[in-house]
Amino acid sequence: MAQENASPIPGKKQVIHPEVQRIPATELRDLLAKKADIVVIDVNPKDFFDSWHIPSAINIPYSSLDGGASRERKLKKIPVGKLIVLYCLCEEGADSSEEALELRRLGHAWKNVKVLEGGLTQWDEKGYPMYKQKMTD
Repeated sequence: MAQENASPIPGKKQVIHPEVQRIPATELRDLLAKKADIVVIDVNPKDFFDSWHIPSAINIPYSSLDGGASRERKLKKIPVGKLIVLYCLCEEGADSSEEALELRRLGHAWKNVKVLEGGLTQWDEKGYPMYKQKMTD
């Protein structure tokens, strides 16, 4: 379960694992537009990913229901030395921060592992490119 760090400032959002670097949505958008050599990982459950995600993202769910040994095998295949940006739905980055810590344990440098600031929610609110499956009635 994600560790929450209480904010000393009332009304300020909590930051989960503040030791994990964040990347602003605008910076990620620019990197993707330039077709930079980065790995974007969506840590949401597969059914959620299938209907709503950032184009070019790969899905490696954090949830133990979706992950476990399979998740670790997928994480081990991520090349060391590349910039890796993880995101989940929530603005605090709970699950994406946990998976970032797991990548660190697997040998990735801190400078190369970042969490999307504001998560998928903020990305979508800014109107940045998204894959969205159309809902049918």
